[in-house]
Amino acid sequence: MTGWPGFRLGLIVLATLAGGPSCQSAAGSGTDAAGQEAVVTRRLVEDVFLLSGELSAVRQASIVAPRGEALQIRWMAEDGTDVKEGERVIEFDAARLIQSIEELRLKVRQAENERESRARAVVAEADGKRVAVDKADVEAKKARIDAAVPRELRPAVEWAKFQATAAEKEATLQKARLDQEAFRTSSRSDLEVLRRGEEKARRELEVAEKALLATSVRAPRSGIFLSGNFWQWGPEGPRKLQPGDTVWPNFPVASIPDPTEMEVSAALSEVDHGRIGAGMKTRCILDTYPDRVFEGRIENVGAVAAEAGRSFGLSTARTGFPVRVSLAVTDPIMRPGLSVRVEVLRAAWPQALVVPRHAVHFEKEQAVVVRKGLGGRTVVRVAGCTLVECVVESGLKEGDHVLIP
Repeated sequence: MTGWPGFRLGLIVLATLAGGPSCQSAAGSGTDAAGQEAVVTRRLVEDVFLLSGELSAVRQASIVAPRGEALQIRWMAEDGTDVKEGERVIEFDAARLIQSIEELRLKVRQAENERESRARAVVAEADGKRVAVDKADVEAKKARIDAAVPRELRPAVEWAKFQATAAEKEATLQKARLDQEAFRTSSRSDLEVLRRGEEKARRELEVAEKALLATSVRAPRSGIFLSGNFWQWGPEGPRKLQPGDTVWPNFPVASIPDPTEMEVSAALSEVDHGRIGAGMKTRCILDTYPDRVFEGRIENVGAVAAEAGRSFGLSTARTGFPVRVSLAVTDPIMRPGLSVRVEVLRAAWPQALVVPRHAVHFEKEQAVVVRKGLGGRTVVRVAGCTLVECVVESGLKEGDHVLIP
């Protein structure tokens, strides 16, 4: 539906809720043939704001592209097809994914070999450090024994030499022990880094293998298969996904909505933002069933307008502020994607006095009409106006005749 959102303060008779005559025809019913005077009438008047939207499911099962890397769609079910639970609906091209899996398997083997090689080298180097500590310990013990001989039993020069040798051997022993401890710490760190690198490679391989199994997607539930939108540069803008398109991981490829509860997704133009709000009652008319009217209410109006001509989701690309309208009843005739005309009821006057818009003159914040036969102007109180007619609260009564200049 190519509807037009805009403001309309029109007359909608109770017997014609599905559309009714336009404001112009309603106003013209009280005007004489010459178009010089009009009769004040009393009728139901509603302040209606029009929106265009489409039906969408409140709940749906989403189908997204597998994790891993970008995949090309090789085959997919036609948009709008009825599918059964477990039925194949999408097939991705797995050639690139299989090549990636082989590369990841090679990466895992390389990481495993590197870790095992480093572990063997650590064992050999640890033995060398241990031997160095044992040797330094033996040398230090010998030096301590030589240095323990009393000074009176050795020449002064020789005794001083043994003392210096003992101190040197103790320092060598401490250095060997520190080297051994530092090696243990660094080797554990090296092995931990290699182990984590291997685990990361294994996780990547596991994700790729799961993605390979997910290249053949089956319907998670029975329902209508709806393909997602695909963004492309150029004047055509968004379009439905089709075989041959490449999608990124977790990209919403399709959905299967739950038809038991539907709502209306509409868009409010930027210039009209603020004219409607959450809680307002609505009447929703399907384009394909214009004789059916469904009551609803506005649930929320988005605070951020959608970018023009761009949509990555599953809904139709619409510009303006998103509006969500709930429905009081979901009918079996409703299907996702059907166009809907939404009449937002902003205000209503059950028994309002109506005069043509051209019969009302606004002077210094006062509304004035010219009544036939009185030759003077009458100040009236106006509740609201459109380009066609005005609702008068006081100053006139039903059946009065007013002049139209």
